[in-house]
Amino acid sequence: MKEVSVVYQDGMMDMVEPQALQRLINADGIIKFQRADGWVYPGIDPVRRLPSTTYQGPERRFE
Repeated sequence: MKEVSVVYQDGMMDMVEPQALQRLINADGIIKFQRADGWVYPGIDPVRRLPSTTYQGPERRFE
């Protein structure tokens, strides 16, 4: 998978795998990450969080 550019809370830049990006977002470990259309700021811009535990349907995002 393609790596994603991130900026950590201390200002350091890095490239991470998408799975690591999700963990960093959930842990508030990054200031921003880059999508094809520009930088995204978790907490300000919409980002995917952990799946809702109330949804009972099939998971289709990872198929």
